[in-house]
Amino acid sequence: MSVSRNKTDKRNKKMSEANNTNNNPDNQNNHDSTFPNRLAIVTGDKGGVGKSTFSRGLLQLYLNKNLPCIAYDADKRNPQLNRYFKTSYEGRVRFLDIFTRGGTDLLLTDLESNPFPIVLLDLPAQSGEFMENFFKEIAFFEMLADLDYRATMVSVISRVLDSVNVLEKLYKLCKNQVDYVVVKNLFHGEEKSFERYNDWSLRKKMLSEGLVEIAMPDLFYKPYDFMDRYSLAFSDVYTHPKSNIVFKGRVKSWSEDFEKRVKPAANLLALDKLPLDANEVKELEKSTIEILNDS
Repeated sequence: MSVSRNKTDKRNKKMSEANNTNNNPDNQNNHDSTFPNRLAIVTGDKGGVGKSTFSRGLLQLYLNKNLPCIAYDADKRNPQLNRYFKTSYEGRVRFLDIFTRGGTDLLLTDLESNPFPIVLLDLPAQSGEFMENFFKEIAFFEMLADLDYRATMVSVISRVLDSVNVLEKLYKLCKNQVDYVVVKNLFHGEEKSFERYNDWSLRKKMLSEGLVEIAMPDLFYKPYDFMDRYSLAFSDVYTHPKSNIVFKGRVKSWSEDFEKRVKPAANLLALDKLPLDANEVKELEKSTIEILNDS
């Protein structure tokens, strides 16, 4: 049997096992060891829903826990991940040009040559069509499985109908090839006020298949604007010379609330991975900087 056939059989077996796990309600939140690596894709396809804020919070959580992660910023016009993390976490964010054909290929070739157990991809608004074409023309999820990755589609939503429509398109595109996390951004209202999503016809079906719902807390606008003005990661607020006790307190409370609220999706976001020690973190940062300089 050829090597290619062996890889195909291995991938199909893994995807089947993963899907059986997700389709079993008793196993929805159990750790799935079928795939050792996780790609979290934060999407929503509508501007202003809070995708970048969630990505920043999740990346900060990975870094705080010393988890072996790398992040990709696919927003060329407003690269928030790079802007907020480049000073304190040099080399932990890479660029990905999804609007040029072939630009997204970099993600797979990177993961093949320099695999990280945890990969975060922050997609910009209005990127759905480009990613759909990419997923189809390169058999993206099958290739991910060959690299021992399972994808989680993280959909950040607001209360408007567009959020539900985008999520429905995403589900029809990816089906059971991925896992799903829906994030209700509480900036837009309390959890119970997301009526369009709560009453959505496909919600019950997706929940039975392993969808996990979480909420992102609302951060008061003053510390949020402060971080934006000085391009600060959440952790930078505690040490910036122009910060104050109120900003520090609000960011600390928000970060603790954020971590608590994402726990139901811990395995789908790879927050249950083993942390690195101090030397491993330094080696990781050194290697990623070298890779970026060579690219």
